[in-house]
Amino acid sequence: MHNGDGLITVKPLSDGLELSWSLEGEVTVTRNGIDVFNGSVNHYVDRDTKVGEQVAYRITNAAGEEAKLYTAAVNPEDELYWNRHLTAAVVSQAGTYLQWDPIPDVETYAIYRRGRRIAEVVGTGYIDETPLEAPTAYEVRALRPVKYDQKPGTRLIHAVGKAMSLAKEFTTDTRRNQELYIMYFLVSPHRPETATVDEIQLRVQTFIRPPRLKNPNLLSPHPYFEGDGRPYNVHAPEYRTRTEVKVEGLADIPIVSIKKDAGVTRAFNARHQLTGEDVASVDQVYLEDVDIEPNEVSYRLQHSVGNPLVIAPDIKYTIVAHLKNQPTFKLSGTHTQSPHHEVYLRVGEAPWTTIHRADDLGVSFMAQPMPDCHWTYLTCMD
Repeated sequence: MHNGDGLITVKPLSDGLELSWSLEGEVTVTRNGIDVFNGSVNHYVDRDTKVGEQVAYRITNAAGEEAKLYTAAVNPEDELYWNRHLTAAVVSQAGTYLQWDPIPDVETYAIYRRGRRIAEVVGTGYIDETPLEAPTAYEVRALRPVKYDQKPGTRLIHAVGKAMSLAKEFTTDTRRNQELYIMYFLVSPHRPETATVDEIQLRVQTFIRPPRLKNPNLLSPHPYFEGDGRPYNVHAPEYRTRTEVKVEGLADIPIVSIKKDAGVTRAFNARHQLTGEDVASVDQVYLEDVDIEPNEVSYRLQHSVGNPLVIAPDIKYTIVAHLKNQPTFKLSGTHTQSPHHEVYLRVGEAPWTTIHRADDLGVSFMAQPMPDCHWTYLTCMD
């Protein structure tokens, strides 16, 4: 992992992280701004970082050479892909280096900076030598072929599919046979203006973009469904589901609360006459694995909501968050790629930050297993 000023690598351990570097002479290592090591040995083992916790290391030698490393500890047993696999960023005067564990069956990775595609790489790292003068958002994207016989519930969904007659455009869409993997890195050359925060709010919305959607099941008494008729919008009043998780009191002992809601599902015939109307249950939207300690919280948000009018696979997602009383964090998630998904975070009174957005693949009421999207978001600033 060459960063211009030296070589620094990070390796996950069963109980922490191991750092190695080739900066010459005696070095000082800080972890989240606190000195944790000083000496001429070229490695350091951190057993204090919790799984999913964003951590920032700064390594400096007597000559003034410096490298900063941002990452999070992993858990090989976690159900989320990006909680099991390492992502990291190294920042130095020479540029920014993004690193990730290889994804099986993936040959190339697309790199985006500030929403613009800038490269495609074969390996599991990318160096951007552009001077880092302002906070910069990077994305790394990859597509992986889906092995449907390994996905839970495949037999049941295939059985449902036999009762449906799908349009040709749905059955020939090769994108539906690939899972999407996304890594987001928000890299900043300076510390956030707000040193500590007291409240962090997560908002997750699923929605159908068109105003009307044709039901692919030609035998259904509900030929059309009403959509939400909107683009991505954190404040939109229309949605299939909206879930909010608020963490308050991060300056002391935090309090965690959840709000959940579902929009009205309406079905029509070809003459736009109402054939059905109901609201989906949100009983299977809940928090688990909530861990509260002074100044920090971690939780797992689970979501499984079905169509109240027809038999169809549920809209499912899982999000794991590890939040502290600092404006730095790591989020990871996975979700079905139908319908549209949008994830936002608000730190204190600051505006909402867009964390993740993913388009519907085109079949909101699908008959076959849809490929999942696996994403992670890491803030790289200290």
